Order: sequence, then structure tokens, then C-alpha cells
Amino acid sequence: MINLENLTHRRGSGQQSFTLDVPDLKISRGEIVALTGASGSGKSTMLEILGLILKPYSMEQFDIVGYNVSRYWHTGNNSRLAQLRAEHLGFVLQTGGLLPYLSVLDNITLSRTILGLKPTGSFVSEICHLLGIEHLLKRKPDQLSIGERQRTAIARALAHKPKVLLADEPTAALDPYHADQVMGLLIKLTQEFNLTSVIVTHDWNRVKNMGIREIKTVCKYQKDNGTVSVLTG
Repeated sequence: MINLENLTHRRGSGQQSFTLDVPDLKISRGEIVALTGASGSGKSTMLEILGLILKPYSMEQFDIVGYNVSRYWHTGNNSRLAQLRAEHLGFVLQTGGLLPYLSVLDNITLSRTILGLKPTGSFVSEICHLLGIEHLLKRKPDQLSIGERQRTAIARALAHKPKVLLADEPTAALDPYHADQVMGLLIKLTQEFNLTSVIVTHDWNRVKNMGIREIKTVCKYQKDNGTVSVLTG
């Protein structure tokens, strides 16, 4: 589902710069992995690259959901990249990122509406049931708890049936009980819908306790122009 070889990206300038180096990364369909590592080591940069938002500095191979993405980056085919992003990827942001003026249901079905799909149906109902938010659909985001907002954000990310789910610190704003709930739901939904899920997290102990495969960004050495981080595992 995801195959990267000899991919790099540079960020920043001078001593504040770093290079993210990905010699080899393969993630299978139905697998859930966690990107871990120290702050500033390139985890969010890696997620932006996987989300087709950030163009790598160089790449030998970049395949995702069966498409040779490196070809689209090299030819500057941004419309095709945007189409792949909209159709096949789902995003869960650290803060939820819900639109405050839309109801919970309208937030969830927004991606389906943009893609020209029927907004509601059995699949959306199933997601809401699995996440335990059926009774919240008419509310606005400011009427929800933090945990309810995050579950709504997960529902929105899945509503258009993406093949890959990308989550950036989805439990960072939650207490331990609700963090366990949300991480458990992500694992359950990954298995239920045979997704590929990539989660950026600082919550290393929770990841290990739940048996999620861990991929680390490790700062290997210093160069004159800043840190070099290598994705390992």
C-alpha cells in the first residue's frame, strides 16, 4: 500500500535545518504503524509527505495506494495529486479541525459531498455507530467534549472510504482514559475496514502496549547544515 525508497526532504536553513532520510519504507494494506521519535526529528514532515502535501527533495520510489506518485511530483501534476489525496487518503488532525459552523453530521459527510458522493447512507451510519456518536449528529463542535470532537474527526476522515488513514497526534489533547479509547478505536477501524493507518505520536508506551508496529525517526549525526534524521524500523 505504501512503498518508499531512497526518499529525502530538507527543511529549515543553517543550523536549524534538518534532512529527513527514508532509505526504505513498506507498509502493507490493513497494517497500522506509529511514527515515533524526538520532537523535531521529522515525524510530521513524514506524514505530510505521505499525505501528498509536501514534495520530497528527492525520491527513487514513491508508491501509494497503487499509484506511482513520484511520476506526478516530477511532472508537476498537482491536480492528479489533489485527486488522489481527496479520494484515497483520510486525515485526523491533532485538534480535530472540525468546522465550527457545521453540525457533526455535516462535518462528517463533508468529504463525501466534495467528491460528489451521496452524503449519508449505511456506511456513514456504521462508522457513527462504531464510534458511538449517533446521538451527537445534530450538535455543533463547541457542544462536544474533546473526546467527542476527536471521534467526530475520525468519522470524517473515514466517511469517504479512504484506503490510507493518516493521524497526527490524535491523542495529544486527551486524558489517559480517552486516549486509550481513541487509539483502540483507530486499531479497531483499521481492522474493520482493512485500512492502512499511519499515526504520528509521542505516546510511545501506549503504542507498545497496544502492539502497534513502531517506526522511529532517529537523529543519526550532525552536519554543518543541521541534523540528519533517518527513518528506521
